[in-house]
Amino acid sequence: MDSLSADSYASFPLTLFDRLFERTTFLTGWLVEGTIDTDALATALSGVTKKWRMLSGRLESMQDEDDATQWRIKIPLGEIPESYKTFSLTTSTSEFPLSHYVNYPLPLVSPSLPHALFIHPSTPRQYTLWESASHPLTCWQVTHLPADASGKQHTCIGFARSHGIFDGIGAAAIMRALVSEMKGEEWSAPPLPSSGFSGNHLQETLEARIQAYKAQGGTAPKDYYGFVNLGVAGAVKEIAWHMRQRWWNGADRRILLLPKDVLSFLTKGVRAELSHSFEGSSATDVTTGDILVAWVLKTMYSRGTSPKSIIHCSNLASFRALLTEDDSSILQYPHNAFVPLPYPSMTVAQINAYPLHELSRILAASRATLGVSHLMSSYDALKSVTAFPASPAAHENMVVSNVSASRILESDWSSVGATRTVCGYRYQLTPNELLMTNTVYIAGRLDDGSVVLDVSLNKARMELLAKEVLTLKAASEQTNVAAA
Repeated sequence: MDSLSADSYASFPLTLFDRLFERTTFLTGWLVEGTIDTDALATALSGVTKKWRMLSGRLESMQDEDDATQWRIKIPLGEIPESYKTFSLTTSTSEFPLSHYVNYPLPLVSPSLPHALFIHPSTPRQYTLWESASHPLTCWQVTHLPADASGKQHTCIGFARSHGIFDGIGAAAIMRALVSEMKGEEWSAPPLPSSGFSGNHLQETLEARIQAYKAQGGTAPKDYYGFVNLGVAGAVKEIAWHMRQRWWNGADRRILLLPKDVLSFLTKGVRAELSHSFEGSSATDVTTGDILVAWVLKTMYSRGTSPKSIIHCSNLASFRALLTEDDSSILQYPHNAFVPLPYPSMTVAQINAYPLHELSRILAASRATLGVSHLMSSYDALKSVTAFPASPAAHENMVVSNVSASRILESDWSSVGATRTVCGYRYQLTPNELLMTNTVYIAGRLDDGSVVLDVSLNKARMELLAKEVLTLKAASEQTNVAAA
């Protein structure tokens, strides 16, 4: 590849939104029934990465005019030699069947599978290693599990990539392309970029919008804690808090399944209360995601935390739609483009005092106010290397990410041998194995309508959430019996 001339490449710059995660590898895992045909998968991956040339690229760094390091993707444009890897695909066979790790069928609450089942140990976890190893940008691991006592086969499929290159929207776009390729269906790859150095259209559009906002007298929003510059001391304090949660308070990963009828019971109850208490859009604008976040907050802080403690929830949301007036192609932008929603910080006493429907309405109303001022605030904070999605005024910060709308969990692996997806898993892997706790990922839905919550919580909060899932299930079943 190095033998090609300079005009055989395009060089695309990443942004501050990407650099925030330069030391994080994001891993999505699928546990499926059946045996995956890795040759068929490799053929599909080859097709996707050669059609969508950015996926065949490599991460590279260079110094800008201010001697600051700028990270870019070097994208091959010409014919790709056979020796050049456009993706990484590794396979292994587990020593143990699925029953060694979890009960099957999965109960409502189960341990998260070890991430080693979904990723090869050589996969980089920081920018510098992606660059020094000239590693392909997308990494795929297939782990075959021995058949269980019933003879059923299971396979773990992992998709790893630098979180400093792709966000959840970008990863879902890659999966949609791959599924189409596996099925032999037509799909539209992004146009081939021009050779040489280019600008980043999202960054250019965002900066122009911020400049226009400032020219009109716009100012930073008050009491908004999106990405915040914590400073060195604040960053160390934040990391130490997560370490204490893991080693002292028993924080760990768990999967919680909300069955379809339980979710329906929860959301119908909230919407009935909203319709009774409020008129107009206050009731109809509340989404299932708003209700789930409010329910998680109320459950986690129902007991065991001082009523005076201030809690801040950072719910990460894409801001692409805010910029589409200037450039509609931004909706397909695959790199990081999200900020925390402008939720208010609350005391535990306030969280508990609000009825679930009222807290859901507050979160929905806050979500609807996301605008350019919030993007400006977060963008300015990201110019510091100690930026973080947290409020320095809060005693505790909780991070939520709702990727259910991307439908990445529902990716169809049947064309390469899967009969159904049993569950999905999400991991944020760092060089020092830091477990980010007080996090809740709304991962999506399974084929039976169950919603998967992938959570990292301390032992006490995990027990509160698990107990509430069982309580909801019992209440739902009672309601169904009464209705019958």
